[in-house]
Amino acid sequence: MKHRLHFVLAVVGILFSSMVFGQGVTTGSMNGLVKGSDGETLPGANVVAVHTPTGSTYGTVTREDGRFNLPNIRVGGPYTVTVSFIGYQNFVQSGLNVNLGQDLYLAVDLSEDAQVLEAVVINAGSDVINSDRTGAQTKIDEATINTVPTINRDISDFAKLTPQASVNGEGINIANTNNRFNAIFIDGAVNNDVFGLAASGTNGGQTGISPIALDAIEQFQISVAPYDVTLGGFAGGGINAVTRSGTNEIEGSVYFFTRNQTLTGRTNPYVYDPQDTLPLNDEVLDSLRTRVPNYASNIIGFRLGGPLVKDKAFFFVNAELQRENTPQPFVFSNYQGDLLQEDIDNLASVLQNQYGYDPGGYLNNARILTSDKFLVKLDYNLNSTHKLSLRHSYVKGVSTSPQASNNTNINFENGGILFPTTTNSTALELNSLFNSEMSNNLIIGYTNVMDDRDAMGADFPRVRIRDGSGNIFFGSEEFSTANQLNQGIFTITDNLKLYKGKHTFTIGTHNEFYSIYNLFIRQAFGSYDYNSLDDFLNGGIPRSYAVSYSLVDDVVGDGSAAAADFNAMQLGLYGQDKIQVNEKLNVTLGLRFDMPIFTQDPVVDNYFNDTAIANIEAAGYDLGGARSGQMPGSQLMISPRIGFNYDVKGDQTFQIRGGVGIFTSRIPFVWPAGSYTNNGVLVGGTFQDEEDIIANLPDFVFEPNPYGQYQLSDFGGTDAIPQGQMDIFVEDFKFPQVLRASAAIDKKLPNDMFATIEGILTKTLNNVVYYNVNQEMTSSNFEGPDNRPFWPSTKIEPNYSRVILGDNTSEGYGYSITAQLQKNFSRNFTASLAYTYGDAYAINDGTSSQNSSQWRFMENVNGRNNLDLTRSDFAMGARVVGFISKRFEYGNNFATTLALFYSGQSGRPFSYIYNSSLQRDDSGLADLIFVPDTQDDIVLVETTTAGSVEDQWAALDAFITGDEYLNSRRGDYAERNGDRTPFENIWDLKIIQDVMVNIGETDNTLQVSLDILNFANLLNPRWGNDYFLANDNYSLLRFEGWQDDVTGGTPTFSFTEPANDIWSLNDLSSRWRIQFGVRYIFN
Repeated sequence: MKHRLHFVLAVVGILFSSMVFGQGVTTGSMNGLVKGSDGETLPGANVVAVHTPTGSTYGTVTREDGRFNLPNIRVGGPYTVTVSFIGYQNFVQSGLNVNLGQDLYLAVDLSEDAQVLEAVVINAGSDVINSDRTGAQTKIDEATINTVPTINRDISDFAKLTPQASVNGEGINIANTNNRFNAIFIDGAVNNDVFGLAASGTNGGQTGISPIALDAIEQFQISVAPYDVTLGGFAGGGINAVTRSGTNEIEGSVYFFTRNQTLTGRTNPYVYDPQDTLPLNDEVLDSLRTRVPNYASNIIGFRLGGPLVKDKAFFFVNAELQRENTPQPFVFSNYQGDLLQEDIDNLASVLQNQYGYDPGGYLNNARILTSDKFLVKLDYNLNSTHKLSLRHSYVKGVSTSPQASNNTNINFENGGILFPTTTNSTALELNSLFNSEMSNNLIIGYTNVMDDRDAMGADFPRVRIRDGSGNIFFGSEEFSTANQLNQGIFTITDNLKLYKGKHTFTIGTHNEFYSIYNLFIRQAFGSYDYNSLDDFLNGGIPRSYAVSYSLVDDVVGDGSAAAADFNAMQLGLYGQDKIQVNEKLNVTLGLRFDMPIFTQDPVVDNYFNDTAIANIEAAGYDLGGARSGQMPGSQLMISPRIGFNYDVKGDQTFQIRGGVGIFTSRIPFVWPAGSYTNNGVLVGGTFQDEEDIIANLPDFVFEPNPYGQYQLSDFGGTDAIPQGQMDIFVEDFKFPQVLRASAAIDKKLPNDMFATIEGILTKTLNNVVYYNVNQEMTSSNFEGPDNRPFWPSTKIEPNYSRVILGDNTSEGYGYSITAQLQKNFSRNFTASLAYTYGDAYAINDGTSSQNSSQWRFMENVNGRNNLDLTRSDFAMGARVVGFISKRFEYGNNFATTLALFYSGQSGRPFSYIYNSSLQRDDSGLADLIFVPDTQDDIVLVETTTAGSVEDQWAALDAFITGDEYLNSRRGDYAERNGDRTPFENIWDLKIIQDVMVNIGETDNTLQVSLDILNFANLLNPRWGNDYFLANDNYSLLRFEGWQDDVTGGTPTFSFTEPANDIWSLNDLSSRWRIQFGVRYIFN
C-alpha cells in the first residue's frame, strides 16, 4: 500500500506539473483561411465573430500563412463574422450557426477597396460533409430536440436517432457494446453512473428519472468512433450534452405535459389472440380489450434566461417537477405455469393469515415516480479572450417499482423496490484565447450521488416457487435488503491548443477522482427456492436456501458496518496533432494514456492467502497473482488513434473519411467494489442446495422472521471468519478496451440530398470474464448425444460459498454497416432514413452488478468456467431508423409542425435453456438445451402434466420444426442468443401548434403539442408490438431426473407445448400513448 501511494503521487505530480489540465465537449469552433484578390494568403488580418444573441465577441488575427482559429465558442448562433485587412474591403457574413463539437471552416477571399466585392467564398460545410468529421457521430440541435416525439423527455429518446444505437430495457447500446461502457457528459463534466448500477448509465437512472430536464439542454452529441483523443472514458459511445445559456434578451418558457388512461390505447389484441385468428371486430375479442387502470403522469416546469449585464454576464434557470403513476397490467390467461389463478390467490391468503405478511397484488403492479429537477447557470465574459461559465443542478427522485408479472413470472407487488435518490452536480468552465497561436479550455466538475435502495412492503424472506414453465415470486426484493450507495466524483479536464501553420496541437489531461461508499448485503432476510407450491405450503425442503449477513455487527439490513468504503482515480494524459495537409485532406494523429488507480486495498483474509490459494491452485486453477486484500495493480492503458477526412473534389460534394484507434473505458465500479465487501471478513453467508439441507439440517422449515434466518452454523459449519463469498481480481486486471476502425463515404446528391455508407469494426482487447475457482474441476460427461461435462457440486474450500475470480479476455468482436440518406430541405423541413445491420460476439457480456451473477447467468454448454464465444446480448441485428419533420407557417401568426419517427428493429436475442441446472456447477438457470434430431436423442418421461412420451415427442418435434432456428440446430446444442424475438416496428408522431403574438417588443408563443408514441397502434391495434423474454431465455424442456438414478449420466425430460408464443408483450409500450403538452414561450 505504501509503495502504491508513492506511485500515485508521482503520477499525479507528473500530470499536474505539465500545467495543462478534455473530455466532454461543450463548445464549437471556427477556423479558416484568408486570401487577397491575387490569391495570396493575408497574414495579420483581423477576424471577429460576434454571437448575436449575447454580443459575445471572439477575435483573433490570421497567422503568417493566412490561417486563423477561433476555438471554444458558444454553440448555436447566429454568428456574424467580420474579416478586415488594410487595403481590402471588409468581409461580413451573418447567420452562421455552430453545432456542438463542430469546427466550422471559412475560406474567405477579400477584394481591394477600389473594387466591387466579388467571388467571396465562405465554405461553412454541413452536418454531413465537413472537414472535422472522421468517425460516426450524431449531432442533435435545439430544433431536433423540440420536434422528436418523446414522452420520457430524456437522453435515450434522442440517442435512438443514431443509426448505430439501439435503445431498450438494457439502456443505450452503441456500436453493439455494453451500455455500461458508455460515457455521458453534461457541460463537459462526468454524469455517468460511474458505479454502474443503472441500465440508463445515468445518475439516478435506477429509479427511471433523467439526470437533467430536457428544457435545460441546448444540444446533444453522440460519438460512436471519434478519433479525437480528447474524447475518452468509453468503449461503447460518448454522449455529450451542453446546457442552455442566457442571452441579452429575457427569454423563457412555462410548460406542462400530461397523460393518463384516456390518452392510452386499449389492450393490444395480441395478448388474447397472438396468432391473429380473430377479426378485430370480433365481439369476444373486443370485450376482452380494456383500457389501463386509472393513472396520471404530469410534468410541469419553466425555464428563464437573460442578461445580468448586457454583453457581459448572463443567467439561465430551469425547474421541473415530475409526478408519474404508470400501470403495468397483466392478463393471467397468458401465464404459462401450471397453477390456476385461484391457487395464486390462495397463496396470498396463506401469507396474510398464517404469516401476517401482505404480498400485495400481482395483476397491475403500478410504478410510481416523483422527480424534482433544478438547474442554474451563469455565463460571464471576463473580456474578449476569457469566458467563464458555472452550472449547478439538483435532481431528486423517488421510485416505487414493483416488477410486472409476465407470461413466465408471477410477481407480487410488495416484492418490488422503493428507491430514493439525490444528485448534486456542479461544473465550472473557463475558455481562454491567449493569442492567435494559443487557446485553453478548463473544466472542473463535482458530482455527488446518494442512493438508498429498499424493499417495498414489510420485511419478509424472499421466496421463489417453481411452477412448470413459470415461477412465483414474493417477499422482500432480495438485493434491496441492505443496499446504500454514496458517490463523490471530482473531475478536472484541460485542453491546451497550439496553432502552428497547418497544425493544431492539443496537449491535455482528464482526471477523475472517486470516493465511494456502498453497503450491499444481498438476501439479508433469507432467500428460499421451492420446487412447487405444495412444497412451500406443506413445509417441504426447498431446492435451495441462501442468506448473507454481516460478520462485523449484528445489524440486519441498512446501517450495518459491513460496507465497501474506498477511493479510486483514473488519470488521463494525451497529445494530438490535427493537420490540414491541404485544402482537401485533414489528418488527426493522437496518443492517449489512461491509468486507473485504486488508492486503497480491501481487508486482508490471511487464511485465504496462506492456505486457500495453494489448495485452489493445486486443484488446477491459475489465479493470476490474485490475493485477498489486493486490488489490481495500476495499468497504463495506451490509446493511439488516427483519423482522416478527404474532400475528393475539394467542393464538399464527395468525401471519404475514417480512422482507427483504441478506446479505453472506465469500469463500472460496482464490479471491483465486490472485493471490498465480499472478502471473507465483512460479509458472511451460506448457500445450501436440497441435498445439503437434507444432510445437514433435516428438520429445516421455512422461517418467516427476516431477522432470525438460518446461518452457516445451523448447517454444521462455523460462523468464524472467514466465510461467505470471496471476490478477487487477477493482479494485472485491465479496464475494458477495444480497437475500433471505421470507413465511410459521404456523397452530395441532387436536390441537396446527402448519402452516407459507413462500416465500423470493433475488436475486443480487454473485456471482463469471471470464474468460480472454488468449484471442483469436471471429471465426467453426460451419456448419450448430449455429452456435455458434468461438474461435481463440491467446493475446494468449504469455508467459502463461491470464490469469484475476475480476469480479462481478448476474445470478442462486433461490426455494423450503415447506409443513410439525409436532406435538409430548408430551415423548417428535414428528413433522414438509415439502415444498419450490426452483430457482436463476446465471452461475457457483463450485464449484472454482481460479480457472481456475471458468472452464474451466462448461458453455456460446457460449464460457466468454460464459456464459448457467443452472440452478445447487445448484438443489434437489423435496424431501420427514419425521421421527417416539417413546419408549416401561415397567416403571420400561426405555425404547425408535424414530425414522424420510425424505428424498425430486430428482436432481442435469446437462448433456449433447461429449467434446471443439469451440470451442477451452480443453481442458476443457464444450461443450453441439446436440440434432438430424432426421438432417440432425448429421453422423455410420462408425467401428469405433459402426457405420454409419444404425445410429448410429437409436440416437441413439431415445435422444433416450426421454429427456423431450432430446426437448424437439430442434433446439436442451441447457441447462446441464437434466436430472436420478432421484428418490431414502432412509429411515433409529434404535432405542434404555435400561435404567435407580438406584444410591444416581446414575441409571445402559445404552443400546444401532442406526442403520440406507437402511432401505428392507434391506426391498427395489431401494430406496434414490443416483445420480450424475461432474462432473455426460455426454459423449453423440464428436467425430470437422471435415468436409472445415475447422477450425471443420462438426463430425462418432459415437454409441455406452450399455449401461446413463448415471448411476452410489454403491455404499455405495445399500446398507443399520447402526451398532451401546453407551453408558453416569450422572448
